[in-house]
Amino acid sequence: MTFLVIGMLFLNQGIPVFAEVSSNVVQGVDTDVPITPQWENTNDVNLDLYFTNGKAECVGIINGISGTSSISATFKLERKGLSGWSLENSWRKSSKGESLSFFETEAVEKGYTYRLSVIAKVTRNGVTETVNTSVEGKY
Repeated sequence: MTFLVIGMLFLNQGIPVFAEVSSNVVQGVDTDVPITPQWENTNDVNLDLYFTNGKAECVGIINGISGTSSISATFKLERKGLSGWSLENSWRKSSKGESLSFFETEAVEKGYTYRLSVIAKVTRNGVTETVNTSVEGKY
């Protein structure tokens, strides 16, 4: 029994491991390429899609970097069917300033997957960039 306990203690000891990249392995990431932020004018774009009592609650927040002068956005709610996505409704919103908030509701049917998407133009220091994202949910 003593030898068994001693053997288990030795197995719990950390064993150093060394690895070397083989010369025939191609690296997936070029280490000379700098990492850049996804957007230059925009801190974040958040979308949420909730379903309650036969309605989709569509929520969006776009936050520009300090100095953003305007944000304009088109939000779309689409339903997935057998032939692809079909538009349920779309809304245009704009804001003079560093953030834009969006909230709308739309009647929906159970048993379908819905997608809320946004394409926004964020202007800061005279430079306009386009940002987009989407979120899906099933009702």
